[in-house]
Amino acid sequence: MNRYQIADEKIMLGYNYFESGHSVKACDAWLSAWEEIKNILATERIEDLQLLQNKYKWSEFLSNYIQDVELELYNAGLEKKEYFHKRIKYCHEMIKFCGRNEKLIIENAKRAIATSYFELGDKKKGDELFSQWLDEDPTWGWGYIGWSRGYSFGTKKTKPDYTKAEEIIRKAVERNDVRDKIDVLMEAIDIYVELNQNEKADELREEMELFEKSSRKTPVINMPYKADKVGRNEPCPCGSGKKYKKCCENL
Repeated sequence: MNRYQIADEKIMLGYNYFESGHSVKACDAWLSAWEEIKNILATERIEDLQLLQNKYKWSEFLSNYIQDVELELYNAGLEKKEYFHKRIKYCHEMIKFCGRNEKLIIENAKRAIATSYFELGDKKKGDELFSQWLDEDPTWGWGYIGWSRGYSFGTKKTKPDYTKAEEIIRKAVERNDVRDKIDVLMEAIDIYVELNQNEKADELREEMELFEKSSRKTPVINMPYKADKVGRNEPCPCGSGKKYKKCCENL
């Protein structure tokens, strides 16, 4: 059995644990698979994960796997604190091997790194990272959301700080060019409700409604459309990189 097969089996073992609700065991199997994958990348001099995906027939899309690892490491971290450290290390490595076209995956990984520091009680490091990345891309809506949640959600040891969360999310609300504007506004509305600033919350609800109306596309009427059937395990035609069964099948 070669390294690719070993890695593939460990990935699927992780999914078996994941589906059984065993977060820590799932992450252990997936991280073991990740070590095999890094060895393959180094030995075969493959530059990024998409090239590795194309070279072998994997049981699961690597783009799904790497994101599932990041997400489940959070749940494992809630059980055992050490998994937040593993999440930080993993996400740094994962970013290194993602191609430039994987902007969403990279942004989510960055957010995972910073929020893991919050969970570990190191708000200073979390602030530093979000500040740095938002200086590089001040239009990153989910960057502001992730940063504000570091305060509005609190942790096991800290209470929510909605005043600090409002200070952060307000920077996003005030930007006309912020991405994911609706998500930003919804986050801000929740924070203002918690602060009992209902007038401000209502003002943002009106802004969100106007933004949705202006963004809504005019439907095309009487245009014939033919859709090819997509297999549940094939790449979703929307371009997300996920399998169809995990993406648009349930819409």
